Formats: sequence, structure tokens, C-alpha cells
Amino acid sequence: MRTPRPIALLLTSLLVGGLLVSSAGTAASTERRGHGYRSWLRGSPIDVHPATRGGAMLAGGAYDRATAWRWFLEHAGYGDIVIVCATCDAVYNPYVFNLHEVDSAQTLKLTKRVAASDPFVLASLTGADGIFIAGGDQSDYLRVWKDSPVEDAINDAIARGVPIGGISAGLAIQGEFLFSAEKNTITSDRALLNPYNNKVTVRRDMLRVPHLAATITDSHFSERRRQGRLLTFMARTIADGWTDQVRGIGVDEATAVLLEADGTARVVGPGAGWFLRMREADVLTCADGQPLETRAIDIVGVHRGDVFDLTSWSGNGERRTIRAADGAVVWDRSPTPAETDP
Repeated sequence: MRTPRPIALLLTSLLVGGLLVSSAGTAASTERRGHGYRSWLRGSPIDVHPATRGGAMLAGGAYDRATAWRWFLEHAGYGDIVIVCATCDAVYNPYVFNLHEVDSAQTLKLTKRVAASDPFVLASLTGADGIFIAGGDQSDYLRVWKDSPVEDAINDAIARGVPIGGISAGLAIQGEFLFSAEKNTITSDRALLNPYNNKVTVRRDMLRVPHLAATITDSHFSERRRQGRLLTFMARTIADGWTDQVRGIGVDEATAVLLEADGTARVVGPGAGWFLRMREADVLTCADGQPLETRAIDIVGVHRGDVFDLTSWSGNGERRTIRAADGAVVWDRSPTPAETDP
């Protein structure tokens, strides 16, 4: 992902007890290092307990949407915001404070699995009022904290009504099913030609986000022509016996789907959120070494101003059908340029 543009800050720093303490206006900053993690905190280190509202910000990548972030911060009660990443620095902390005053913004960079059991890391997540997962490579998240106390702490926060957010890789891990990218990425062309290509690494049961059960998400959706690979990921969950019905959500770049606790979703940004549902009978051929073949399934493009209800899987938007045939994606009408291969 492309991270937000850094905001220039004048920082006066003092090293105290192994922590880097800085002053930036009224928001003090501290830096802490531990085995396998690094933490930057701006604002108050004292835990607060604002009223929060559950929900999920599903951001498609390339750019963060200020509108989506303001929604997220409001749902978090402007309390303690924790940004989880594997390759970032503290760029999100000033970005958050530039949007709205919060009690604190803390970036947690987790690079080694030992950090997933660290008391400081777990206490940070336990006290979070909003948790955002940055972009990068989702395989880093699986390597460092899948099936760990960090995963439990994030799921516990979601269960108690803390909003969750993520962009790009941070979006990819929010569904019950996920493309793990453990052997790097894969294009739609290669995935459609062989749904059991060794790069089609589909995993399950990481985060438990309400209304995203039996769902797989994908980012940079139209811009990188990922419709075919999402069809492949969905078909694999059925062919592998994980479910008899799967849902897919693809989100375009610079766009976010804002999912409320009641299951309704709206879109902000110039692109769309794309909603697909596949049933067992829709999968005609999903076998090693053979092109994926599916029946035509509905796909709904939800744009700014449209609303989609995940509980009833219905809403307004651009309705089409899509299927996989002969190693390609077939639409019900001539696709836009972003949907075709060059």
C-alpha cells in the first residue's frame, strides 16, 4: 500500500529510561522497543474507556480515505487507537491526530512471533478502542500472530464492540477465509488456469468480524483486475469442503466499504465495493491443473451513495453477472477497461 503523506512535525526529544519521549504541541510521543516489536505512541498513555460502536472499515488500498478514517475514529469514541503493522513506521500517528483529536494513537510494529505473547503488546491491544491493520504483506501477519495471543486479543476487542479497520493486506485478513500470500501474490490469469496453483494459498479462521463469516475479501480490485482470482479463492473454499456457500467482497483502490454493526454497508471514495456470492452448485470444475469453470453468479458494484445489507445480501448498486470459463472471466456485458486484461 501507499502510506499517507507524512505531516511535518517539530519534535523536541529526550531519552528517558530507554524510551524516546517527544513533544509535539499538546500531544506527547513515546517510542518503545522490545523483542520483535517496536511501538510509537502519541498522546496520553492513560487508558480511557469511551463508548465505542462496532464495525469494520474495509479499505481497498493505494490511498487512505479521510472520510473512512473519520468514520472509524468516531466509532472508536476518539479514544485509544492502535495501528498494527509489520513494515511501517509511525506515519499513521500524526495522520490520525490531523484528522481529529484522540486520546492516543499508537503504532505497533510486530516483526517476530515472540512479540505476539509480549505483555506490553497484549496490554496495548486490550486497551484499544479502535484497531487498524496497515497494508504490506498479509503473510507477515499470519507468520507473526496467527493463532497467537495477539489474534485472541484483537478478536476479543472486536467482540466487545471495538471497531476494526484495515487497508490492502489489512483488509485481506478480515474475512473468515483469506488469501494468505504465503508464496507471494498471484494474478487472475494464473489462478483461473489452475485453482490449485501453489500460489493460491487460501487460509481460514484468523479474525472474527461480524457479518464476514464465510466471506473472503480482496483489495486493489478493479485496478489490478482481481475478479478472476477472487472467483478462484471462493471456489477453492467450496471445493476444499470448508463451506457450501461463500461470499466475496472486492474493494477498489482509494475506496472503502464501511460496515456497520447491524450489517449495512456504504461506500466512500471514487471506486466501488463489489459483492459476490457463490454456492456449491455454481462450481462446475475446480481441480488441480484444470481451468476453473463456474456458473454465472451475481456481482453487485456498490458505489458512493449506495447501501448494501450483508445480512440479507441485498441492496442498491450496479448489478451484473460474472463467471469463470476457459481460463478467463466472462461478464454479462462489455466490461469497463479496468475489468479487462491489457
